[in-house]
Amino acid sequence: MIRRILNHFFFGMPFGITYGLLVTLGYSYGRGDTFYQPAEARFAEHFSSNLDVLLTSIILWALFGSLFSVTALVFEIERWSLARQTLTHFATTVSGFMIIAYFAGWYPLDLASITSEIFVFVIIYLVVWGYSMLRAKRSVDAINKKIKKEK
Repeated sequence: MIRRILNHFFFGMPFGITYGLLVTLGYSYGRGDTFYQPAEARFAEHFSSNLDVLLTSIILWALFGSLFSVTALVFEIERWSLARQTLTHFATTVSGFMIIAYFAGWYPLDLASITSEIFVFVIIYLVVWGYSMLRAKRSVDAINKKIKKEK
């Protein structure tokens, strides 16, 4: 199991980095900037150079990718109910996300900001989870249809 966790940890890194790069590029273009801004200004001001900001951002994006890749393993624990898998996955991802997002400077440590960040996370989580469940149901329905045809 440790090997699978490590594989997922390293497998998720390039996805997190790519996603982080694309989002921040879009953010920079969306703001009308003429330069690339890998992070919020309040985060970047803690560093002495833009290279340090970029390197730290890449590390944080890699951690995001690893977090979501590793926590997906929860859904492979077959002896757990779907509800337990989902609640465990949600609790671990929201906890890890909030920690990494804080270090990325996405929100300050105050109740309103934390609540807002969690609210946005929950909305996105529910949309992704709902889509995943719909895909799984369609897949099961297709398999059941094939089985009925073969009988």
